[in-house]
Amino acid sequence: MTDSQATSQTIDAFDQGGDHFAAWTPLLWDPIGAATVALAPPQPGEKVLDVCCGTGSSAIPAAHRVGETGAVDAIDLSTSLLEHARGRAADLPNLRFHHADATEWTGGPYDRFQCVFGVFFLPDMDADTRRLIGLVRSGGAVTVTTWREGGVQDVVGSLFQAITDVTGVTLPPKQSHNAAARVDSEDKLAGWLTDLGLRDVAVHPVDHDAPLTPDSAWDFLMGSAARTALVDQDADTVAAIRARYRELMTSIPVFRARALVGTGTV
Repeated sequence: MTDSQATSQTIDAFDQGGDHFAAWTPLLWDPIGAATVALAPPQPGEKVLDVCCGTGSSAIPAAHRVGETGAVDAIDLSTSLLEHARGRAADLPNLRFHHADATEWTGGPYDRFQCVFGVFFLPDMDADTRRLIGLVRSGGAVTVTTWREGGVQDVVGSLFQAITDVTGVTLPPKQSHNAAARVDSEDKLAGWLTDLGLRDVAVHPVDHDAPLTPDSAWDFLMGSAARTALVDQDADTVAAIRARYRELMTSIPVFRARALVGTGTV
């Protein structure tokens, strides 16, 4: 599969799973988005670029921070997630959601760039992030949130175990998984941000627990890129995988999401 095919498949996953993603927004995405913004708070009047904005979990608190004199441009390639985001931010005229490709975005200059759980979906994580950082003025801020190693293993790893148990096939890691593994520890994320040319780099762990049932865990998968693992399966096989997944998840009552927030200065 080519990089462009993988990207298209990921976009389709978020479009098809938009309602599932939205259902998890108050449970997971909003708390981590708010924590990200609180660790590197935009200042009143600043102009912010929020990339891979999803349903607005970091863009909305950023818009509140910059106030009426500031502005937030939030971009994503999923029309479904953007529709949910716009509905949640109707009272924030300083927040503009754009259906746009981050690899081609040319706005700015910005006072800060932020991306929560998105850099590993960029076709070239290094080159594309470096280009986005280039849209930030000298002295501006960059904030990147990633998963800590094992941060979603209980929920997502169990899907791949269920697929193997049902089909006998072990799926290879996707490009986004390999990219995420490059920034899944404090040292690795700090080193990556430093290599991108940022100064005053710091990394902060963020933990968030959410109640979990086998059905809500499946809903999480259906609202994430993990659902692409099922695209080649027929309906009966998917049903069998879901049944096996439910069995694996019965003893996991809490989603222990473990994230890292990396900050730096341009």
